[in-house]
Amino acid sequence: MYQGQGMTPTATGEYPAYPDSSTIDLDSTSAEQRPRAFRAPASARFYKPFHMLLLLYLFFYCSRIMELIPNARIGMILQPVLLIGMIMTQRTTAILRMPLGKVLIAFTAWIMICVPFSVWRGGSFTVFLVALQALALVVFMAAFIRTIPDCFRVMWTVGIAMAAVGVLALLIGGGKVSGPGRVQDFRLGLGGQTNTLADANFLSLYIVIGLPFLWFSASTKTGFKKVLLLSLMLPMLVGAARTGSRMGLLALLAGLLLYLIFASVKQRVTVIAAGVALLILALSFLPPRILERFTTYFEARSAESAEAAGSAEARKQLLLRALVLTAEHPFFGVGPGEFIDAEAQEAGEEGQRGMWHYTHNTYAELSSETGITGLVLFVIALFGAYRGLSPIRNKYPDVRVRRAALFTQMAVVITAVGAFFLSIAYGGIVIVVITISATLQGAVANQARQARRQASENAR
Repeated sequence: MYQGQGMTPTATGEYPAYPDSSTIDLDSTSAEQRPRAFRAPASARFYKPFHMLLLLYLFFYCSRIMELIPNARIGMILQPVLLIGMIMTQRTTAILRMPLGKVLIAFTAWIMICVPFSVWRGGSFTVFLVALQALALVVFMAAFIRTIPDCFRVMWTVGIAMAAVGVLALLIGGGKVSGPGRVQDFRLGLGGQTNTLADANFLSLYIVIGLPFLWFSASTKTGFKKVLLLSLMLPMLVGAARTGSRMGLLALLAGLLLYLIFASVKQRVTVIAAGVALLILALSFLPPRILERFTTYFEARSAESAEAAGSAEARKQLLLRALVLTAEHPFFGVGPGEFIDAEAQEAGEEGQRGMWHYTHNTYAELSSETGITGLVLFVIALFGAYRGLSPIRNKYPDVRVRRAALFTQMAVVITAVGAFFLSIAYGGIVIVVITISATLQGAVANQARQARRQASENAR
């Protein structure tokens, strides 16, 4: 059982002087009405501003909005500022206090180790820099997410970021020309061909991962705020449906199944009823080509369904090629990000034509590019992100924290399913989801330690 329910810390890292303070809403209560707090170190005064800067950084990192603006480099501005904040608040080693943080450090270090063994070191070094930037985000999140209210704000930020993605996709997104002589792609994307979310499957996964976080945020609000947050889920669902991504649909269903397992009867009825209503609306308003793509896997009945079936067949072939490369390079792989080059090179040696595509499977991507060790470290991180929240979801006395654990687990499950169909190993939303879980676990553990310490002081 968690013993820290009576010791909810304030946003500055201070802890209330009496246990009943957990019932006080620190966001809506004035400073004069809040309970007396223990003296905090001087560095705590700087914590709140840097926490807010982290939220801003997370919004742009998750939404990828800056990719739509030429020469926008907000990350290059915020990263040095957050680094300075870590020094000022004495939180430079906070990541080492998170078990999952250590796993992600080991994962990034292994990527670096694999670079010298790559079939093209230059390309792999670029991928390593991407992974290093993702690790920097983990370091910042570990430094500036200390308390449970901090975790709630982060989940709200990610949910709003993905709602913004859904709205922007519907307003300015569109299909793209697939290639010379090809008809225009009818699937929804956001941005140009070099943008992350221009790919319909990536767009769908990002939106779907954001749904649990926005749903949780709505569950903690009342009145107009609750209605507003729930209403933002509609453009997200419409945007995800317009992508025609079967992966997104499967990942969302996996997350909803997890929710239904642990939900009350009333909640199950509500979700199922809402699902049926949305299904009827989708059948009524989605373009026929999108609907046909959702129902096509192997049998082609038109040009669109032929493309969908061909895509599924190509993914199977890519998976087989990745498994072959894993068997041939089990220790260090062919190099981070180098599956395409290695597969084409080997196909040429066999007198065949290379497929010139990513693996479209994160697990196969890692095993073929970083060997079995890289795959194991990634799976450990994902499993720890899910399993570490189960005790909190089942036993924590505060219902809001239990909900936060459940909705974060939904996001982890959605990410894990999406990883079977996309190459997302080295950065992006997958690292954010794992770190949200890690920081929530750390905040709960920290609160429990503070409660035990206060109980010991009271006993003395």
